[in-house]
Amino acid sequence: MADQQLDELIYTSRRPLWHFLLALPLYIFTVLMSFKMFALFYSKDIMNGLKFTTAVFLMFVCAAGLTFTKRVYTNSVTKTVRFTFTLFRIPLCKDTIFKDVLYVSIYKNYTDRDYEVQIWFSEIEKKSVSVHLNIQTAFNLASKIANGLLVDLLDATEKGNFKWIEKAK
Repeated sequence: MADQQLDELIYTSRRPLWHFLLALPLYIFTVLMSFKMFALFYSKDIMNGLKFTTAVFLMFVCAAGLTFTKRVYTNSVTKTVRFTFTLFRIPLCKDTIFKDVLYVSIYKNYTDRDYEVQIWFSEIEKKSVSVHLNIQTAFNLASKIANGLLVDLLDATEKGNFKWIEKAK
């Protein structure tokens, strides 16, 4: 718990307004369909109640996917990164923590045409932590993580031309 007090918030995902506008009808229909689902179970129509349960669950997952936020905390003393995912300030899952980070890299995946932010623990052990379609958003997250941890950043977006990015003083 004392380590979490030293953690610094370096990144919060921003959702555009249209995500919330698109999710609003899904949340409304989820609530209305929940009432119908309970009515079906109360009237002992189990099969239709189970169908409505599946529909309510899928609509809620779609709405939550449009409105959840990701926060990234770093601790430069212990070289740890912590990812939290919340839905309206309610934690969605257990925090993902990466310890003893050596450096951060941005990798261009040519088969999927996207950019991956990777955290390296040793010269051979790495973990992909985020995937972006835009190089600017990938660089934004990777540089914030690298600066928060006080580690190096590797640009691996060009095949065979890897470069170390200078840290801002």
